[in-house]
Amino acid sequence: MSMPTIDHEVTGRDGGAAGLRARVRDFYDAYYDALDDVRLEDWPDFFTEECLYRVIPRENHERGYTLCTMQAESRGMLQDRVTGLLKTQMYAPRYYRRFPGPLRVTAAADGIRTRHNLLMVQTLIDQQPAVVLCGVCHDRLVESDGGLRLAERVVVFDSEMIANSLIYPA
Repeated sequence: MSMPTIDHEVTGRDGGAAGLRARVRDFYDAYYDALDDVRLEDWPDFFTEECLYRVIPRENHERGYTLCTMQAESRGMLQDRVTGLLKTQMYAPRYYRRFPGPLRVTAAADGIRTRHNLLMVQTLIDQQPAVVLCGVCHDRLVESDGGLRLAERVVVFDSEMIANSLIYPA
């Protein structure tokens, strides 16, 4: 098994690959904290203005099909999703916890490519916790507005079926 790599020509603010990796980890810590704390109005700010957010079954992803469960192609579309979640959709109260796995970071010409596993657990107040998503995130981060932002996030879930209760973002 090869170790995760970072192209040493792309550096963090402190001038080194370790600094870049720390910035990427800090980005994901803030991203998942916002979602787990249900600060959904903050979620779109983690993305660039023009971005891709996709939640797709593994079979479609591996075959190169773009048919997915959820997709947004701009920060505005993500903001619309949040508005729907907070103001127009009705569903039983629930909590989500996201458990990201080991982070792989690779510098690329078009930004920073990352990959990590993701497990999402949902708890409805009157039920036992249940896994709603198990998969892998393929992301592309870029410098934007003075910090790292997601230009692309593709969440590939392992099952052919996903719980219809996947309400909040991954």
